[in-house]
Amino acid sequence: MIVFLLSPDIIEYMRAVSVFLAIILVTATVAGAVPVASIGDAQTSGKSISQINQEGSGPILSTLGISPVEVQRSALQTTYVELGRGLEFASIATETRIQTETTLNRIQSASTPSVRQQRLLQALSETEQRIVILRSQQRTQISAYGDENVTTEEFLARLAAIDTESRALIARLSRLESAANSIDGFSIPASRFETLRIELRTLTSPVRKHATEVITGTTERSRFVIQSGPQSVVVGTLINDAYVREAYRGRLRGTNVGTELNITTPTNVTTEAYPTITSLRRERAVTAPEGPITRVRINHDRGRLVSFIHTSNTRIFKEIQHRPLAQTSTRRSLSAVKDGLRLTAHPTYPGGPVRFQLNSTATEQPVDAPLTLGPPSGESTIVGETGSDGSLWTLAPDGTYQVTAIDRNSVVLVSIDPSFPPLIYGAVGNSTRENSTETGVNDAGSNVRVSGGDS
Repeated sequence: MIVFLLSPDIIEYMRAVSVFLAIILVTATVAGAVPVASIGDAQTSGKSISQINQEGSGPILSTLGISPVEVQRSALQTTYVELGRGLEFASIATETRIQTETTLNRIQSASTPSVRQQRLLQALSETEQRIVILRSQQRTQISAYGDENVTTEEFLARLAAIDTESRALIARLSRLESAANSIDGFSIPASRFETLRIELRTLTSPVRKHATEVITGTTERSRFVIQSGPQSVVVGTLINDAYVREAYRGRLRGTNVGTELNITTPTNVTTEAYPTITSLRRERAVTAPEGPITRVRINHDRGRLVSFIHTSNTRIFKEIQHRPLAQTSTRRSLSAVKDGLRLTAHPTYPGGPVRFQLNSTATEQPVDAPLTLGPPSGESTIVGETGSDGSLWTLAPDGTYQVTAIDRNSVVLVSIDPSFPPLIYGAVGNSTRENSTETGVNDAGSNVRVSGGDS
């Protein structure tokens, strides 16, 4: 009889794969969005009325994003569980953890404190080099997507893979920092670890993590909106009744090492960029104000904002916004009436959330019916059903689109033209306050705390 002895690292890897396969078997039956034929002519008969029927529900909060003139490619993508890519993500996370354990074992087993210090510094340097590689990979993927060399599905998966490894490296940094603190007479400045953690967080987001969860089968299918431009990407989705959005603009990221910022400087930057959010804030935390990249996190009455500022040019180059749908303001609504149905659209901006309300014109009662979304006179896709309250939130595409509701023999269609997004910077990085619907305030000095917390 031959006995095979497996190392603990291999056993851990096999366990991760087996768990992932079990999840796949449970969730593989999830149904997808169904494309339907064009029904642009469905309203050619019978009385049809389209009208602006009410003002918006409040100011649209400003965002970091890509100017419409610089958008190279955009898409709405429904993502599903994928066995191959899911195994790849499990492999990335497991291999990084194994490397971390191996590295720490080498550090702890060193024969002298001096050798231990050398190995720890080497491990930190190797992590820094890996961060450089991940940043390069992200730039390459953004360029490839803009040049249409990869599909939207592939691009989203590759961003998710970068997120997966970055999170594993953040965990490694915490372990290395603990190891450094345990060596008598030896210390590495905490700011060095914090700088690397902030750098890695520029490569992660809740949107990418959600994509990983969808692909690995730990959550159901989801729709994502993706925009790309020169060295820039925007990705948004709906998670647990909230709109979550990541924006990255590489051209706004400083190229120099950066200078130490006064604690009020990053708060002044965010106040100038997001005046309404500032006026609604409940708490603001600044992380690593002395490093090359500073993170400002604001919890406010309508959600949460995390912005990353490069200290060499004091520009916001990355942003993550979390907006509960119940607190999301919409712009001027548009209604269409036909066949006893009234379909009302409550849009925000291209790529943002949009709410549809379907009611009976005879009784004013909500109607539960499927909605399709697509370009005018083009192929539409079922995006969901309005439910018992007649309401459905979904993601808006980048250009003009139409939404159709079908209830038995009744069909109603509403067309929506895109509005200009409320961007904090324009096409060349200049302030575009005139394009924002926010109202200005100037209150940067209060309720600020320095934080080392995570996102």
